[in-house]
Amino acid sequence: MNAAHFEEIKERVRSLQSEKRFRHTLSVVREAEYIAKMCAFSEAETEKARLAALLHDITKCFSDTEQAEMFEKYGITEQSEPPTAHEKTGAYFARELFGDDIDSDVFSAISCHTTGKAGMSALDMAIFIADFTEETREHASCRYMRAYLHTECERICAERKKAEELLRDVTQRIIENTLGFLTLRKRKIDLHTVEAWNFLAE
Repeated sequence: MNAAHFEEIKERVRSLQSEKRFRHTLSVVREAEYIAKMCAFSEAETEKARLAALLHDITKCFSDTEQAEMFEKYGITEQSEPPTAHEKTGAYFARELFGDDIDSDVFSAISCHTTGKAGMSALDMAIFIADFTEETREHASCRYMRAYLHTECERICAERKKAEELLRDVTQRIIENTLGFLTLRKRKIDLHTVEAWNFLAE
């Protein structure tokens, strides 16, 4: 994807997000680029990471009613709570808007960036992590995980096998934090998050 086309997509995303949400989106793009570089992603993988990061929250600012309408429109049958519905609608909406730019890898990364899922690819995990560790996230757990990730990225020296192990490690740590947070507050836990935990714990 050339730079001009990426900028066109960026402007469309900007038009659909609040200023604060768009700042987060751009920060996730930067974090995804960092992860891709430090984890020895190929040029094609890096391009997909940048695009998935740019589009991951494309429907985040839509109302619960709009999310429900999109579930019906796209025939989405998976159960999802309002805080995570945007990952499912976002993948379909991005594909509707940008067509062939959204291949199965990018679609997958958008569709599980909040909850995770079993069998996550390196790209899936990169976007999942970048969304949690990007620099505008100020919660203590995000700051800790960002520091851990960046320290470990420097240590592995872009060795792909170690990088994939690190992606799994950080993804599991984030999911563990999420499960603890939701359990403590007695909130529902998305089935995909449980499945992701079980897969990574094997």
